[in-house]
Amino acid sequence: MPENRLAFVLEGPDNRLELSVFARKVGQFLDLLNNTAKESGEKDVVFNVVNLSHSSPATIECEPMGKDLNQSATVCDAVEKNFRYVKEGKTDSLPHSVLTAMEKIAKFNPKKVVRAEVQIAGTGRKEKAVYKLDEKFAQQLSETRDYEETCINTIDGKLEQINIRNKANKFRIYTSLPTMPHLDCAFPPTLFEKVQTALGSYVSVSGECFYRPDEMMPYKMEVRGIEILPPPEELPSLRDIYGIFPDLTGGKSSEQFVREIRDGWYKGKGRGRGK
Repeated sequence: MPENRLAFVLEGPDNRLELSVFARKVGQFLDLLNNTAKESGEKDVVFNVVNLSHSSPATIECEPMGKDLNQSATVCDAVEKNFRYVKEGKTDSLPHSVLTAMEKIAKFNPKKVVRAEVQIAGTGRKEKAVYKLDEKFAQQLSETRDYEETCINTIDGKLEQINIRNKANKFRIYTSLPTMPHLDCAFPPTLFEKVQTALGSYVSVSGECFYRPDEMMPYKMEVRGIEILPPPEELPSLRDIYGIFPDLTGGKSSEQFVREIRDGWYKGKGRGRGK
């Protein structure tokens, strides 16, 4: 396999692989690659098929291509790093979107798939890296969930990227927090109309937040409620509020007042974590 190539290998029992299974798993493989490229900061990357084997095992080989020639190597490196993290038990370092995509691609019906693996070549490697998507790999992924912490919280941000494909019922909000630029949210069907109305608006979402070990910020939320907020330009400034309530800051400057609130929130005073 030439440099900067990614391959997905599937083998069915008795050299027979159902087309529906192949199509579904290839789609999941593409989702994994797209999420990896996005989380790596590589935009406008496409994956061109450069080799396709229909004989058992079925193999699809692709090459990441972008406007910058270095993007191909960067994406291959990112894919390899993420799979290596799973093998080394460092799944807490994986972005949520990549971890979820890996969990999907690692789920197989053993009666329909007897072998699956991802192969990576490129960036000066002498040999291609091969990662088997077997029971051990799936177990290493599932162990990540055992260490999650949860709590009920409320977070504000701009609602974008609604996804209802295959009843996914998810959206993403973009916050002003430098340590959590965005948060992926799952919502129940009962909130669909409200979520649809809130698209592109600033919202306050509340629900169960999920945290990885030793991380202060959640990586996902299961939404229970959503409130549409006015645009930031329509909200009163601290100076406006100070004019109405001159004793609001307790004699402190507005800068010191805001700084202490922010520092207290980051130290965990804004929420409690626990199972």
